[in-house]
Amino acid sequence: MPKVRSSEEPFPDRKAQHEREIADLRLRMAALVKIVFTVIALFLALGALLVVAGDHISTDNALVRLVWHVDNFFDGPFSRDNGVFVFTGKNAAKLDAIVNWGLGAVVYMVIGNLLRKLMRPRSSAL
Repeated sequence: MPKVRSSEEPFPDRKAQHEREIADLRLRMAALVKIVFTVIALFLALGALLVVAGDHISTDNALVRLVWHVDNFFDGPFSRDNGVFVFTGKNAAKLDAIVNWGLGAVVYMVIGNLLRKLMRPRSSAL
């Protein structure tokens, strides 16, 4: 005996499949956003550590300059030159980097987590 469909939902299988596809897309996008914000936070933390180790590393190294260039692009109000906190004294540059870029890394992690939670489907337990 053939399955009888109601007139309100002529293709229930397609609707369920479409909802699954949308949920899957939202999960993937949420994961991508989380990864991007985590990578930015890791760059800020690594940059701060490289500033602290400045006496023991080559500042002419291309990798070190790349990390600092990326950090300067994403630091915003957490700049080590004119950030939220400004220190003076002998180790001011190191303190500026650790505090401001460290705070920036924490903020990026929090924003990434919030966006991930907002983007993922409600029914997902991930």
